[in-house]
Amino acid sequence: MNRIKKITIYIVTACLAASMSGCALTDAIKEKITNGGDSGFTAVENNAQNEVSNSISVGIFDFDTFNPLLTRSETVRECMQFVYEPLFDVNENLMPEPVLAESYTVSPDGRTIDITLKNNVLWHDGSNFNAYDAAYTIKQIRSGITTYTDTLANMADYKATGDYSLQIVLNYAVPNYVSLLTFPIVRYRSDMSMNSGYIPNGTGAFRFETQLSSGKMSFAAFDGYHNGRPQIDNLYAYLVPDLQKYETMFEASEIDFMTGDTVDLSEYTPRGSAKNNEYITNKLTFVGFNLRREILWGAQTRRGLAELIDKDSIVNSTIYSKGVACDIPINPSSLFYFDTNTRFKTDELLAQQLFGNDGWGLDEEGKYVRTVDGKKQILSFEILTDSDSEEKVNIANVIAENFENFGIGASVNALPYDAYTAKINSGDYDVMIGEMQIGANLDLSPLISSGGNYFGYTNTNLDTLAGQIGMTHDVEEMKELFRQYGGMIIEDMPFTPLFFRKGDVFSSTKVKNDVSPSVTRQFRQIETWSVK
Repeated sequence: MNRIKKITIYIVTACLAASMSGCALTDAIKEKITNGGDSGFTAVENNAQNEVSNSISVGIFDFDTFNPLLTRSETVRECMQFVYEPLFDVNENLMPEPVLAESYTVSPDGRTIDITLKNNVLWHDGSNFNAYDAAYTIKQIRSGITTYTDTLANMADYKATGDYSLQIVLNYAVPNYVSLLTFPIVRYRSDMSMNSGYIPNGTGAFRFETQLSSGKMSFAAFDGYHNGRPQIDNLYAYLVPDLQKYETMFEASEIDFMTGDTVDLSEYTPRGSAKNNEYITNKLTFVGFNLRREILWGAQTRRGLAELIDKDSIVNSTIYSKGVACDIPINPSSLFYFDTNTRFKTDELLAQQLFGNDGWGLDEEGKYVRTVDGKKQILSFEILTDSDSEEKVNIANVIAENFENFGIGASVNALPYDAYTAKINSGDYDVMIGEMQIGANLDLSPLISSGGNYFGYTNTNLDTLAGQIGMTHDVEEMKELFRQYGGMIIEDMPFTPLFFRKGDVFSSTKVKNDVSPSVTRQFRQIETWSVK
């Protein structure tokens, strides 16, 4: 299986002198491309030209553009986290923290957010950051040309209400909306043409300095950084031809970082000395029940099925501990997580009781059956999964075995991804293995909103609770509302969470500090890092 997770666009190179200005650099790259310069890199230079010891290095492949809103390359996006900043970030507990923002207020109905921006932030070119930069960035995202368009789907309007104030109006209240404002902010009138010669100009800890060679670029500590000059002097970015070279360079300590978003760590484990800064992502794997199927109408039936799934076995044996089991669909790192379970094993006695509550009982053959309106029903179904994912197929097989061992007929239907999603979208399935990236604001409406979800599920009380969460920003009140929210989902069980996947950010041993990744940024508090 190909370990590359992102679509390859193309790789360009330019042989440029170290003394070029930003404007000249752009012209040189354009000229190089015009003259056939996008033929790829022949090699990465391993000399230490102009390199200082107080430095860190990253690798880039699938290079397309340094514009952080447009790039499709995961390695470029990661590199630009050193250069660009968002309005907000979320911390390890998934709580929003201002970055370019100073503070914010929310209207009583949860629909209007007024953001005060910092007034001491400089762009790397020396100009002042202001609200018009933020508004310009939002305009580009809402236009549909960036990789962040879905993030702002609920935004009804926005405007700069002053040099350092921004107002956002939502279609409806959602929890912690500012946790979605974690995209990089670009300068007003930045080039949005997917230009491969785009010169990055951010507000972050490191500024673009020069291209040292055809395969190496230098970023210098930004003296005017609003959080104070970084302790590390230089960041070097190596342009590499492919994933294999990227992995090799990390193992040889030629680059200092590698992430699970770039490398499929279920198939590859880096050799050599490295620290894994592990965190829990917002990617939830779950079992979904089609409530359009009569045998699955009863919440007691669905809860009984959930009690038969050995989540501990799935996490420890099937995905090799690369996830954290849970009973509620809230990230275990979140301040609002409240699972009290420490063991997520099968509970056959409770399952039997729940099935009985819905009229199911064992027949002489050891199968669960019931009679409804004079017709015999057998508790038997098909589990739909994605054949392109060996892991999902294995999960489906484990769950089918759990059910079969308890007298419930279960077969696995593994289809190619397009056919798998088509069946889900049309509601043509019984039970399915699903996976979803939940937003940083913990909004579960795509899974359970009565306005439309995969399961044919409707609960207006749950919709009301979601709105109440969106209208408060008192942490203790939100905790209580999330408890009610999660409890109601468990009670109805339109789907049962299996686990949240773990994420990985490997750093070399020369980096002294914890990298502290979160669900929105792998590299945070960069200015505090130091090297041995």
